[in-house]
Amino acid sequence: MPNSADVVAAWFGIAYAGATIVPISTRSTPHETAIRLGHASARLHLTELPDELSVPVGGHPRLVDADSAAMILYTSGTTGEPKGARIGHDSLLKHTAALVEHTLDLTCNDRVLGVLPLSHSYGCRMAMLAPFMVGAATVLLPRFSATGSLSAMARHRVTWCPGVPTMFVAWGAAAAAARPSALRWCLSAGAPLSEPVRLAAQARLGAEVRQGYGMTEATFSTIDGPGAPVRPGTVGRPVRGVDVRVVDELAHPVPPGAVGQIIVRGPNLMLGYLDAPRATAERIVDGWVHSGDLGVISEDGWLTVVDRRDDVILRGGFTVYPSEVEAVLCAQPAVKNAAVIGLPDPFYGEVVVAVVVADGGVDSNGLAAAVSTLLGVDKRPSRYVFVDSLPQSPSGKVLKRVVQEYVTSPGARSTVAPVSASDD
Repeated sequence: MPNSADVVAAWFGIAYAGATIVPISTRSTPHETAIRLGHASARLHLTELPDELSVPVGGHPRLVDADSAAMILYTSGTTGEPKGARIGHDSLLKHTAALVEHTLDLTCNDRVLGVLPLSHSYGCRMAMLAPFMVGAATVLLPRFSATGSLSAMARHRVTWCPGVPTMFVAWGAAAAAARPSALRWCLSAGAPLSEPVRLAAQARLGAEVRQGYGMTEATFSTIDGPGAPVRPGTVGRPVRGVDVRVVDELAHPVPPGAVGQIIVRGPNLMLGYLDAPRATAERIVDGWVHSGDLGVISEDGWLTVVDRRDDVILRGGFTVYPSEVEAVLCAQPAVKNAAVIGLPDPFYGEVVVAVVVADGGVDSNGLAAAVSTLLGVDKRPSRYVFVDSLPQSPSGKVLKRVVQEYVTSPGARSTVAPVSASDD
């Protein structure tokens, strides 16, 4: 079901009945839907609410164990087969309360844009539960379009706008739609937001664009919330009650400024994966969710996400962070989006490959020349693949695994970047 009042009514009705909600994205295929409903042993598949529905009147919400599952959220599958993350009632209550009371600066006078899918952890938490808890209004849109959402924000005087980076790309490039006049600030999460995109969207929306960090297994661990100047490139400080550390391979904390894996502990954690004790034990160790993301924490506790640990490229013994290369590529005027991956190479071990969505008139020679003064030799792409779009999860994450499969397929349209004899 797309975003609507029916979805909200169904969500709270299921929760009040003491049952477990299994949200399914409208972008899921019938095959994906069948797998998830079967895995969750779902007893009812609700695709739309009938005009008339006979329900008991005057009943009370069923009492449930605080640590029982309120939702099962299936991961986006960026690293393989999706898994069902069990989200507890207590987690939803305590973490959402921490968000609205200490981080988001929401009041009953706010109006929130609800264009994020409510089937996703981000949309559910920020566009439905947080406004509901504080008594704010949500302007629900069934699907995203840049002009449609901008018009809705202007017409309904939306004051807060949570979105994903692809939405901010579209808003920053939109020229003809009305400009929101009541917007106080915006939140981007779900994937990295490049600084050029952030600034373009901020100028178009007329409000600060800030970032947050979380995952299905530990939603919104940090947020760069209002009340302090924006720190570009960071994803903020820990939400009240959440502990965040950056650790080495032995799970020992690293010094401030050093790169390590981000681990999280707090009321925002999932209970575990459904029927997957081994996967749960690998993800949650001694009460800490091990994110698989690499990050840096400053002396005063601000987190910067560097990259996915599994995405890091090792070229000839040098570590290359794809997000750094992607940021440089996306800063080029003709580039709309980019994904950087590593491919096996007999000499270097891995080489850097850039998969680019671009306007006409740009080629590998032009991009190679543009980035040559901005990236060291080991970080420069040795191959460019041009595509019309990048595969993304419902939360806006680029599916690197799918990108890699495409690039290694016979039909990939690519060119080798020019490399001078002095480069190596």
